Amino acid sequence: MKRKQMNRISKTNKVHLSTGEKIYRTEFNKRIHDAKELKLSQQKDEHGFNFCEKQTEDCDFDEDCRIIDCSHNVSVKVCVELGQAELAYNVKNITILGRKCHRIKDGLNLKFKK
Repeated sequence: MKRKQMNRISKTNKVHLSTGEKIYRTEFNKRIHDAKELKLSQQKDEHGFNFCEKQTEDCDFDEDCRIIDCSHNVSVKVCVELGQAELAYNVKNITILGRKCHRIKDGLNLKFKK
């Protein structure tokens, strides 16, 4: 029974690149992390500071938008499902957003009324 579980886990522990290559999830996550760091570094080198790239009317740079996130234009989940995992660590697929703008983009800005 343990052997079956190990086989099942090892199969789901890899992601597929569009080339057919498979990489372990740990390596995949490291590449995503590195791409986010590169994106932040590029913005800081160009402008001298990091900021929300969206800058909409809704964004008033309050406390929620002073914290910045790296948001994927095409989600990591979709990249993996498409078999194009390398898109998840492509810097062009990452946008720097304030926390509030990130929540709005991802539809997580739900507010419950009493």
